[in-house]
Amino acid sequence: MSDVKQLPSRPVSIERILRPQTKIDLVVAENSLTGQVDIRSSMILDLPPGRLIVAQTVPPLGKAQIQRQMEVSIVHRDRTTSEIVRWGWTATVLGLENDYKLNPDAPESRVVSVINLSRPDDQSKLTKSNVRQAYRLEANQSHGITLTVKPMPAAVHLLNFSAGGFMFSTAKPSRYVIDQNLSFKLTFPDGAPLPVRSLSGEAVIVRLEFGPGEKTIHLGARFQNLDSESRLALPKILHYYMLEEQRRRRQDNDL
Repeated sequence: MSDVKQLPSRPVSIERILRPQTKIDLVVAENSLTGQVDIRSSMILDLPPGRLIVAQTVPPLGKAQIQRQMEVSIVHRDRTTSEIVRWGWTATVLGLENDYKLNPDAPESRVVSVINLSRPDDQSKLTKSNVRQAYRLEANQSHGITLTVKPMPAAVHLLNFSAGGFMFSTAKPSRYVIDQNLSFKLTFPDGAPLPVRSLSGEAVIVRLEFGPGEKTIHLGARFQNLDSESRLALPKILHYYMLEEQRRRRQDNDL
C-alpha cells in the first residue's frame, strides 16, 4: 500500500481571493451584549485600483455608513488541498452609487446599485476570519483581568467581554451616555499563556441599564476599529479562558 501524500497549500494571494462574481459578507453591525450580528451578503462586481465594487446589500446600506469601517470576509476553497478558509479584512465604505454600469463600454448595459469598499493592498492584510465569535467571557476575580477606560469620571469594573465588545459597571449616577466614545485597555495577568498582555483601542457605548438594586449602572461598549494584532489575539484569548472555565467545571463536578 502506498502512502498518500498531502499536497501543500499554495500561498494565499489577493488575486485568488478577490475575483468578480465571488460572494462576500459584510458585518454591518454587531450587538456586543446579545451576540446578534447583522451580516449582509453581496457579490464582487469589479476591482478597480484601490477599490472593490460590490452589489448593494438587502436591506441596503445608507449614506450614514459612508466612511465607516466594517469587517468583510470571503470563503475561499483551495483547489489543490480542498481546504476551505474564510479570509477577512477591515474595509472602509468609500461611497454608494445607484447608477453603476456593469459594462461601461456597452450603451445598453444594465445599471445597478453598488457599494465602493476599500480593498487590502496585499495578502498580508488578510486574516483568517470566523465572521462571528459569540462566546462571552464572564469576568471574575479569579481571572485577574482589569479594565481601564478614558474618560474615567469614576472607577469601573469589567463584567464580561466578547469578540464584539465588553460590559462594565460604575457607580450611580454615571456621566457615561449612549454613543459616547471611549479609549479602553484590557490587561491580562502575567501567568496566562496569551499572545498579548493587553488589548487597547477605541469603543463606543451602545447600551445602558441599571444594575441590581439600581445602585450601579451597567454599560455595554462595542469595539471600534481594532488593529490587526488585536483582532487576531482576541479570539485566542477568549478560547483560552473558555477552556479554563470548562476545566474548572470538570474539577468541580469531580469533587
